[in-house]
Amino acid sequence: YDLLRGSKNIFLSRPRRFGKTLLLDTIEELFSGNRDLFRDLWIGRSDYDFPKHPVISLSMSVDSENSDLLKANLLNDLKDIADNAGLTIAAPTPDTYFGKLIKALYDMTKAGVVVLIDEYDAPVTNNMHNPEVAKSNVNALHVFFSSLKKPGVRNSLRFTLVTGITRYALTSMDSGLNHLTDISLDSRYGGICGFTLDEFGPLFADLMELNFNDFKKLNNMDPSAGRELLWDKIKHWYDGYNWGGQTRVLNPFSILNFFDQRVFDSYWIQSGRPAHLTALIQANPSAFTEPELTLKSSKEIRKSELTRLEIIPVLFHGGYLTVDKITPVPTVDPLTKEMESVNYYSFRLPNFEVSYSYHQDVWEAIIDKMDDRLITKGKEIQNALLVEDALAIETIFSNFFAAIPYHLRPKAESTFNAYINLILSSAGFTVRSQLPGASVRLDCLVELADRVYVIIETKFCQNPSKKINQAERNAVLALLAKNNLSELTLSSELAKSKLREVYNNEIKSVLSQNSNISLVGYDKLQLIVDTIQSSAPVTAVNEVLAKLAEENFSPDKIEAALADESASRRKPTPERINELLTEGANKALNSITEKGYRKIVENEANRIIDLGLAIFDHGATI
Repeated sequence: YDLLRGSKNIFLSRPRRFGKTLLLDTIEELFSGNRDLFRDLWIGRSDYDFPKHPVISLSMSVDSENSDLLKANLLNDLKDIADNAGLTIAAPTPDTYFGKLIKALYDMTKAGVVVLIDEYDAPVTNNMHNPEVAKSNVNALHVFFSSLKKPGVRNSLRFTLVTGITRYALTSMDSGLNHLTDISLDSRYGGICGFTLDEFGPLFADLMELNFNDFKKLNNMDPSAGRELLWDKIKHWYDGYNWGGQTRVLNPFSILNFFDQRVFDSYWIQSGRPAHLTALIQANPSAFTEPELTLKSSKEIRKSELTRLEIIPVLFHGGYLTVDKITPVPTVDPLTKEMESVNYYSFRLPNFEVSYSYHQDVWEAIIDKMDDRLITKGKEIQNALLVEDALAIETIFSNFFAAIPYHLRPKAESTFNAYINLILSSAGFTVRSQLPGASVRLDCLVELADRVYVIIETKFCQNPSKKINQAERNAVLALLAKNNLSELTLSSELAKSKLREVYNNEIKSVLSQNSNISLVGYDKLQLIVDTIQSSAPVTAVNEVLAKLAEENFSPDKIEAALADESASRRKPTPERINELLTEGANKALNSITEKGYRKIVENEANRIIDLGLAIFDHGATI
């Protein structure tokens, strides 16, 4: 009701399978004057008089492997609409046909035309793997939508609503759709798609009652559990979406599938992942470990370039993040120099369904494969927590970290903390990170059904690499070459490198002393290599092999080899370990405000310090 009486030109962004198409179908019926369909609903009892308007309803989810195909399909869809209305229109391109169709419908009915566009960005997002096609389709859409702004066409319109998942195409179209009012973060329309908490109870009360025992049995719930527990579990799995204001929304696709199949599962996630999001995660997985800690202004959320997608807008528009808090921040307008308030948004993962699957996706990208034992390891961690077996937890975490490729290993404490939280979340735990304490933040909080575990402080100590001399460096890289290059490559390259150098004399000498060696049918290069390796100094051979390694291996692999070598030569002193652990323990104590816990934590902190020193004395490194 408010939407239809408000702005004439609207844009709405919502994640996939959140009911955008259903919303457009509903609005089409409203503007078609079908009052009977709404007789028992609020709007049917309001003063809305259901005026009848011609409606053009288009879905951009058409074949769009190139812009020519996109244009051809749009033109065919528009011709079908004209045929159904009994109109004959001649126009060679979809944009001109679109404009003529709008004016013809207005002239025929003398009523403003309603234009409803579904999945406007599909021709772009479906081709993100091919940037040239995506850009070409953006240009085609720009021309197509620009026809809505031409004077004759604009005056024939009553209402326009364009929906999509992203804003990338919208932003990239420049002036093509800049006349639309974006209501995506308007608190008045926060519940326009999906089920709100207020709606859910009455709508699903009968199904809850009818299938209550099935829900408990199929989900291994306690037979004595009440309806309140089931309701809490539904909210834990599927609730939590927010697009500004106080309205929270449950995922409609997952809710409907849950009541159909009666089992908690990741229905929305399994229905498909955006290909461009998967590509972004795989390109830089470390950047996706803790997206909830990022603040963005409303302008930054709405603006994102097609050729340089940013993490937060991608995750937010894709449904993987939702608004947590909105903080007005005073700032100076660069043009007027006056103070104004800009909304900054903080985010969170909306619910367990998204959190569990999202963290698994990121972890898979980090270790470059899905660990089939992840669920089993999650149960092992849970069992270890229940019996307080710290050594078992340490072993499990060590195995996870060992699977991380060198270039993605933590280089800072923040990344180290993020990976710990990522492992726990991927294993199915409810994890909260960076919770504010009295004077510091708690690094990690793990919630189980009947207890809570807190990692008050984690410390990350990366040993600074010892500067090794050139001979040592060559020895490390020579070993890298020998272990990773074929014998043929080594022999050929080593021979070529030395053939023109000082070893010529030694080769001639060896050959003259072994005149009975027949070179017929014998690999001359191999003989040269054998001669070099038997007579040349080891340092000289290593120098050649080191050069060979530098030509064949990436900087990351070389850095890893050198780091492993230098790290094995140096250990932190007991004094430094004591300093680090004491510092962490003192910070932890400052964050505990409840008097009853201080003594317990203090004793445990001292035990940790003692344990750290004991580990060092036994030769381990941090």
